[in-house]
Amino acid sequence: MSIDYRLDHIALLVRDLDETAQFLTEVLQIREVPDPMGGGHIRWFEFGNAQRFHIQAGDISRTHVEKRTHFALSAPDLDAVIAHFRARGVPFSNMKGDVGEVNVRPDGMRAVFVQDPNGYWFEINDFEPGS
Repeated sequence: MSIDYRLDHIALLVRDLDETAQFLTEVLQIREVPDPMGGGHIRWFEFGNAQRFHIQAGDISRTHVEKRTHFALSAPDLDAVIAHFRARGVPFSNMKGDVGEVNVRPDGMRAVFVQDPNGYWFEINDFEPGS
């Protein structure tokens, strides 16, 4: 037997709510949605088919972050994402860390990595399920 889970949300602890929200909305272009808790100390974001995550301010000094631990988002037009990053002067790299370079897997999937103000890594790729 298996249980048919679906991802509800991911929560991230961040240094500064406003700075991180600005990165998410302006750089990654993820939409902010109303806080269902109504408290104001958490900011909620949603993308795709109601996939959500929220950020809350706190002490992240003990959070260890490296590129291998990242969030991966798939975009239908990776070239448009890369052009957006370049136009905004947002540094991105491949997995090895070569700035401005695109990572290409053996199966042809392409990806770039960008870091948020807290040091968290986001992979943006062109993966298409079933391809």
